[in-house]
Amino acid sequence: MCKLHYIYCKTIIASLLLLAVTEASSQVNSVKRYEIDIRREEMSTSSSGSLPNEVMLRAREFIRKDPAYYVGYMFEGFYRYDRSGDIAGYAQASKPLRQALELLEKDYAVALRDAYSSEEAYEEYKNRVHDYIYITEKLMDCYSNIERPDSVIWLLNRYKSWGFQHDELGADNYIAWTYHRNRFYTSEKFDFLYNSVKENEMAALHFLQENLKNISKNAARNESVISHWRIVGAKLSVYHYLSIIYSYLHKPDSARLYYSYMKPYSSIFPYNNYAIFCFTTGFFEESYSYFKYASFRNTLDRYHLKESIYYMSILDVMKAEPQKSADDLSLYIKQSGVRPGWGWYNMGLARALMYNGQLDSSMICINKAGKFNDVHIGTTWGQSHYAFSHSILKFINLQRKEAAIRFEDKHYWLSPSKLREIAEIKLEQYMTQILIFNQLSSNPERSEVYYRLFASEATISFDEIFYMIKDYGRSFFIKEFGKQIENDERDIIRKYFKLFQGKLYLEKGNTRKALKVLEETYNQDSIESSEYEKLYLARLYEALALANDASGTKNNFEKFKNQFYQTYPQLVPYSPVKMKFKIETQTSEIESSSRILSDLNKFNIDFETSGENLPVLKLNFSKKGDKNVVEYSVESSWGTAIVKPSTIVYTDTKDVAKKLAYSIFNLKT
Repeated sequence: MCKLHYIYCKTIIASLLLLAVTEASSQVNSVKRYEIDIRREEMSTSSSGSLPNEVMLRAREFIRKDPAYYVGYMFEGFYRYDRSGDIAGYAQASKPLRQALELLEKDYAVALRDAYSSEEAYEEYKNRVHDYIYITEKLMDCYSNIERPDSVIWLLNRYKSWGFQHDELGADNYIAWTYHRNRFYTSEKFDFLYNSVKENEMAALHFLQENLKNISKNAARNESVISHWRIVGAKLSVYHYLSIIYSYLHKPDSARLYYSYMKPYSSIFPYNNYAIFCFTTGFFEESYSYFKYASFRNTLDRYHLKESIYYMSILDVMKAEPQKSADDLSLYIKQSGVRPGWGWYNMGLARALMYNGQLDSSMICINKAGKFNDVHIGTTWGQSHYAFSHSILKFINLQRKEAAIRFEDKHYWLSPSKLREIAEIKLEQYMTQILIFNQLSSNPERSEVYYRLFASEATISFDEIFYMIKDYGRSFFIKEFGKQIENDERDIIRKYFKLFQGKLYLEKGNTRKALKVLEETYNQDSIESSEYEKLYLARLYEALALANDASGTKNNFEKFKNQFYQTYPQLVPYSPVKMKFKIETQTSEIESSSRILSDLNKFNIDFETSGENLPVLKLNFSKKGDKNVVEYSVESSWGTAIVKPSTIVYTDTKDVAKKLAYSIFNLKT
């Protein structure tokens, strides 16, 4: 045998042996994978369906059996995903999920390519396709939650490259969502984006409209493979995102149309998003009821911010019930613990405490939120919203602290220590205001979110927005709000623009124009507002009182001042409006009562023993055992209760006058 022939024969034999070994190995792998598939049927792909430790043990067992099979990595990824509540957790979960995705694509390309070619093919391959969809969905969430939208777009385009006849994932929906969630960035930060908020929103709409076209185009073919209701479900998913985008774009009729398409399907209806839509269009009572329902849904979802909890706290403040807002949020924070949303809930609590007069407690919550790095999971609220909301609440708190010094001592300017305290507060206000201006000027969606009032992505109330704008650009905002009065499609919200316009004229010192705008607002039919618009009414009455005071119209000044107090008494001590009461005193304890009344007169409040059309402060000093008691209440001039009868028990008169002074405005200190 020649050498060449020998080498040829040796090569043939080696090839045959290699083929035999490969076939044997393939058979072994097939057996292992069959065993893994049998074992996985005994448990849920989500750890919620099995004991947590069992899920991870099975995942490791599957990887040991066959490290080239995707199933083990899939289970590990799902396990880590289900227990993630921060950036580190989602980053960890993304690694096994990415590995599972690549292995599934490598070994089951035929299944992914041909699954929808016929009913028989779908039955054969559907389990692999569903695994692929679940893996893609979880990996997409991981990338989104660790703020890697470019990876989300890459992943969804990779998914789309298989050309699924029926897109069960809804890739175009998620692409649209990713454009919307990152609308305020540009291509400089992420390549897939355009260079303006408007262009990014138009891109989002484009993907949603294209998805609707594809669903309709493939509907007839898909109905032979999958159920009709899954096609309906695909359309409803598109409607969900269209309603969000149109609500953001202040197109209420379009948003309402898509919500109407979803309403018959209560199990999938987006109650929280619809509540936000109602909030943005001024249907506050309906909004609160939907928020309340949404807050009870998905109670096992521990790792997502509940926007409903935050928004309900704002609505309670608008309703002149800051105490209820504070109580509800305090309880929720205690029950839920430190998790995503904790920072937002603390800011909501800070707002409630601030409107309730508890300024020191409010600032503690503001500082807690400032030190907390919240994770914005499953929401379009981002770090810029968080930082801006924090700055605004801090600024208003500082303004109220300054106002409190003036309220507690009508002769504060005679006290060097109080003047020094005011100067320190003003310096901190100034530094915070500079930060707010910088945050606002660098925010590309400020005109759509903060200047439009009640925007779907605004995380501060309309009242807080006025604090933001009143000290600069008044002429600009007067014109801006004038445009909104003419053009905004939300009928109920127009009066808020008119209120702001009138208040800005007042800030500029143009009393005549301020009165004209404010009186038109007061006289319009929609002044009969809902119970959730007490904050709006109070600010209108306050502005009318100040405008009439500036113009010298005493009767109207007294009228609107009293309406301001009766509507939202908690606001008055921090307002330029100085309140006057008719005081009625009964006492059987002369010494302490005279000291308390003397201290009470130091506050920036006027008390009269007679007078018409004044709220009536009733005080009854008495002694019970070794303790002194003062009973107090406030009624309107026609007898309606404004502050319900309450009691202060004391042994020392120190701080009694302060408690009493704030209590007659329904405030705590």
